[in-house]
Amino acid sequence: MSLLSSLHTASTALEVFSTALGADQTNVSNSSTPGFAAVRATISPIGPSLSGLASPDSVEIQSTGNFGLDVLAQAASSQSSYSRTTADQLGPANQLFDITGGSGILAALQQFGAAFSSLAVAPNDTSQRSAALASIANVAASFHKAVTNLDAQKSAIDANIQDTVTSINRLAVQIRQYNLASRSKTEVDPSTDASLRSALDQLSSLTDITTLKNGDGTVTVLTGGQLPLVVGDQAYTLNADLSHSPEAQISSSAGGNSPASFSGRLGALLNLRSGPIANLIGSPGGAPGLLNDLAKGFASQVNSLLTSGVTPAGNPGSAVFTYDNSVDINVARTLALDSGVTSDALGLATTGTNATTNGIATRLASLPQSAQASDQINGFSPAGLFAFIAAGIGQQLADARNAAATDATGLTFAQSERQKVSGVSLDEEAVSITSYQRAYEASAKVVSILDQLTADEVNIIK
Repeated sequence: MSLLSSLHTASTALEVFSTALGADQTNVSNSSTPGFAAVRATISPIGPSLSGLASPDSVEIQSTGNFGLDVLAQAASSQSSYSRTTADQLGPANQLFDITGGSGILAALQQFGAAFSSLAVAPNDTSQRSAALASIANVAASFHKAVTNLDAQKSAIDANIQDTVTSINRLAVQIRQYNLASRSKTEVDPSTDASLRSALDQLSSLTDITTLKNGDGTVTVLTGGQLPLVVGDQAYTLNADLSHSPEAQISSSAGGNSPASFSGRLGALLNLRSGPIANLIGSPGGAPGLLNDLAKGFASQVNSLLTSGVTPAGNPGSAVFTYDNSVDINVARTLALDSGVTSDALGLATTGTNATTNGIATRLASLPQSAQASDQINGFSPAGLFAFIAAGIGQQLADARNAAATDATGLTFAQSERQKVSGVSLDEEAVSITSYQRAYEASAKVVSILDQLTADEVNIIK
């Protein structure tokens, strides 16, 4: 081999080790960059070429990113975000249903029963009558407070859904841009690859995604298993119209039918809106909601009992509760004490055979816990129905918290497995950099010697 040929081979080796060092330095610089997958230099040493002569060293830079592990981590992210969001949103709703009787609707029902129990002992006592009337107002206020809080939470969920859809659309545009950048390159660019992986990770926490890797380096991204978000150089826009039925609230500019359900934060918010919240306060065109069932059932029975009795003056008793009777989902929202009713208008005495001055008061005192068929609401006493509602919300919250803990562990495991394969280990990089530096220095020394020998040979020829 001539000196010039040897010099070329040594120079090429110098470039190869320089490129390999650059790859390791990129890894170290991006060790904390979200979505970054380490790159590895694969060096092919000197070997025979097709011409029979030795071919110089060559290097190939490859990403350690593992598509399969990415998919598993993204699925775990969607599930973890779903359960965590569900638990976070159910907490405030659960607080509205205090089962201890210390506050809220149950406390108001108990105070109502106690007030009428005292009134049954002295049905003509003015102060006891006023206290009973106040307990009626307190019941209405407790329902109004609960439904007002739930309305506010529903509004916050609606705003959160719109914000989430906006974030999904923004990430879809970013992924499209990364697709364009990837398509124009012949090899993986670590920066673009990291940005793409980070965007997909963020997207997976917002909604479930199906990612397909294309031969040209781009990715196709679907949500809900069927709605296109990104296809090559095209990003599609999601739209949320919450006035539609639950199965048609999310649409894509790409067209197609909305899937039955989503995961991630979007899926949790949509489910909370049409599930637990709607079960409590109802939805237009749907069921009235358990809170409205309880409010209407209790108020109508109180009114029925009081109007069946007579006042101390012998007049028919007055209904005390008012509410919107035309729209069932507005009952709890509009429940109130009739401002025109005075304590003297309470019909506490029964009429007919065996009439008593406190018969209605006694019935009202036991109404919250009554097991009589005429007092039942959806098969429960008023207090029993409240307990059923509270138990349902409490169980859903407990289930969501358990799921959130389990799913968080699953996400940590999936991310850890991905990190083992594609993450940056600073210890490994230190060893690799040291090795490449020594090889680089050795190659540089060889180049220096060959350069000197070549110069000497030229001088001798002269």
